[in-house]
Amino acid sequence: MNWVLVATLCICGASVFTSCSNDNSDNSGSIEQAKNNRKEFVAHTRATLKDLAENLNFSSWNAANTLNQYFNQYVLNNPGFEKAVLATFMQKTQQSIKPVEEGSELAEMGYYSYGTVDLTDFNYRFTMNANNDGFDVEAADDFEVILNAWNPTTQQVEAGLYRLTLKSGGSTTYKFEHAMSQQPGMALVVLIPSEFQFSIADRLSGQWHDGFSGSFKNQVSVADGHEYAQLDRDTWTVAGTITSDFAGVTALGAKADQTTLDFSVVSDKVNNKGDVALSWSQNGRKMLDLALKESGDGTRGIYRLDLSQFTSSASILDVIGAIMTSRTLDEGKLTLLDDLTTTVSISDMQEALQVAREAATARRNYADQKTIDQYTQKLNELVKCEMTCKGVNQEISMRLMTTKFGVDWWSMPSFNFADENGYVAFTELLDPESVQYGINIIDHAAEPMQQSAIVVRQLLQYVQGLVSGFQQSQPAE
Repeated sequence: MNWVLVATLCICGASVFTSCSNDNSDNSGSIEQAKNNRKEFVAHTRATLKDLAENLNFSSWNAANTLNQYFNQYVLNNPGFEKAVLATFMQKTQQSIKPVEEGSELAEMGYYSYGTVDLTDFNYRFTMNANNDGFDVEAADDFEVILNAWNPTTQQVEAGLYRLTLKSGGSTTYKFEHAMSQQPGMALVVLIPSEFQFSIADRLSGQWHDGFSGSFKNQVSVADGHEYAQLDRDTWTVAGTITSDFAGVTALGAKADQTTLDFSVVSDKVNNKGDVALSWSQNGRKMLDLALKESGDGTRGIYRLDLSQFTSSASILDVIGAIMTSRTLDEGKLTLLDDLTTTVSISDMQEALQVAREAATARRNYADQKTIDQYTQKLNELVKCEMTCKGVNQEISMRLMTTKFGVDWWSMPSFNFADENGYVAFTELLDPESVQYGINIIDHAAEPMQQSAIVVRQLLQYVQGLVSGFQQSQPAE
């Protein structure tokens, strides 16, 4: 996957300057012209990659990971916070307990009573105390968490340095039902709003400034005849926008950074399909668009995550394997710098990932060309890929080719340009300096990407634990 990303970046950056041509009258081209085109391609690619390698900024991404880790460590795993949240939630839940209505869906499920956790009306402020071991709770306009933290400018811990705010909205509320394990016959009903707004602010400059902000919209098509939503049964969509706005922090070595991330996730249970769309812009520059369309047999899918696979030692391939567990990737499109689109389809996702892992193991054991080529040909049967050069309206065919890189044989991306016959391996197109720039870019992105998966895993596990806490809490008699 890293090689595919590097290759896409390298070709993307100089696609309008490469051997692609608007004149399609003579598509064969001479050998000399091909050499000239290749030389021009390398020169412009090097310049573009150098620009990206020197200026691509991961400040927002790293800041998000740092904040998430801090939040997980000092808030979510803080017994004082869990105690405060559970106590506040359960107090409201206990006040709402009532008998199940006769003939209702809860009655059909076998419940006799139920309590309600209404996330549209959970307006409290949790402020970390001076000892950093508990939280003071008070009423507020929205849900707020105020945290003490280290100020890199003053070089000391300061009270109330960060603030997380959640605000519910939308005209629709979805009901989810959970059994109270310590109270047989009692249901916990959780009300989820159709919209959420959030912000994470800091007071590093003396005044509150939103480093991150965004909104989420939820839509669940609850099956006919049901009042309560079930994500394993119902079709659902989550879409939103997240923005970052960070001034440069000299003490942290972080550059100023502004980003916008738009995303949409659709799980179509009726047709056993799923869609993912993601767009990322940074500092006024359109960086990437990603769209995935998958289909399965209903028992596997992109949204049935195995959280156990997201560990500190998980590789990017493991992360992809945990997420992309569908039978088929019908179409994946990645557009970089609003210039070049790579389109991929995978007939059997699980088999392709397995072959890729086996090839990597064989390569690291110094397998010969013939051995690696067997994996290469198998992957070519499973994976179809092409590139579209937006600036010149040309399609570039792609396939894997067994190529020696250093002392190892690799299944390397290769390309068929309009003015050349046959496929050319990625490593033969670019000079070492250009390849180094591409690898620099991917290498800098890989760690934030992997760390994001880990902190998301931690957050999801906390939510699961919180629900478990609700289920096990005894309501007041």
